[in-house]
Amino acid sequence: YSQIMISEVTPRGKEFLFFSLFSIMGKTSAFIGPIVSSAIIDASPAGNNSLPFYFLAGLTALSLGLLAFFVDLKKSRPEQARFLEEEKAVVGERRASVVGGMPESGSSTGSGIMEDNHIKKL
Repeated sequence: YSQIMISEVTPRGKEFLFFSLFSIMGKTSAFIGPIVSSAIIDASPAGNNSLPFYFLAGLTALSLGLLAFFVDLKKSRPEQARFLEEEKAVVGERRASVVGGMPESGSSTGSGIMEDNHIKKL
């Protein structure tokens, strides 16, 4: 369900960012979850092994409730389109700031190829 929800609220073309964040969070919870569960068992009277289940079931119910209440899939589509338009405008402004194959002062092209070609022409 969580992967379907992420795919519904992710702007097209940016899926790798959201799914990589989802993967990092999943691996982090897989690391921290057993530690928290063992701490709950150790803190319980007589080492009750079922208490972590109740804790995790409560967290699951809380997160499902928050998702159902705060995430609006119909509102997500226009927000995705607006985000992509704003990003396209920012990328267009960055490309327009490059003058004559050389970036403006204070910016970098990310590689020395453009600078090398410019120097060879001189």
